[in-house]
Amino acid sequence: MAEIIITLFQPSMLESWLRCRALAYMRSAFNDEITGEKEAAPDNKSLSLVALINGKVIGIADIILLKDSLKRTKEYNLQPHTPLATLDTMAVHPDYQGQGIAKRLLREAQKQLKSYGGKLIIYTLSDKPANRLYQSVGAKLCFGGYIVYGSSPKNLVPTFSRTQIKKQCEVALFSKFNQEIPYAKNGDENYYVGQKKNIALLQNVTKVVQEHIYLLDLN
Repeated sequence: MAEIIITLFQPSMLESWLRCRALAYMRSAFNDEITGEKEAAPDNKSLSLVALINGKVIGIADIILLKDSLKRTKEYNLQPHTPLATLDTMAVHPDYQGQGIAKRLLREAQKQLKSYGGKLIIYTLSDKPANRLYQSVGAKLCFGGYIVYGSSPKNLVPTFSRTQIKKQCEVALFSKFNQEIPYAKNGDENYYVGQKKNIALLQNVTKVVQEHIYLLDLN
């Protein structure tokens, strides 16, 4: 079998990159994130790694370096000014899954971002292989919550201005008045977020997805 190479993304790889992501996401919980473009980010604010076989992209790890934010570090129960990055895209071509490619990409990302330090924030859903992958490279569960597609009996649903991690890694939501709220709209998205116990407060629920947020050391 041809050698699998982990390297930096180059613009000439774009078409192959888009094909790999589309095929990887097609049958996953992220199928609504398939687009015809790659998010642009300055090289000094991002890291874009690919796995190649015979010049074809078969694995992707895109990481965005985040601005320093006291609010964000507090939300993740971290020390102020802890450098943070987020895993924007993690995908492996269906024909090459189960071969450790995603783990190799994450290990290379850790190596290349060691001087940056801090933590890599990883958002994933209730996909067991994905959760096992992140746990296998040392990522620790920070908190979790639920994404609910439905409707609210209230005419006005508050947005949340901050979160707080509670027992059992569940996240509580707070309004701009610093009052805990059972659920909230996530910006302009068409779903609600909240704790499992509050799902029953929503109506016409068509879909419930559990979300897990991990932190991976980059030091």
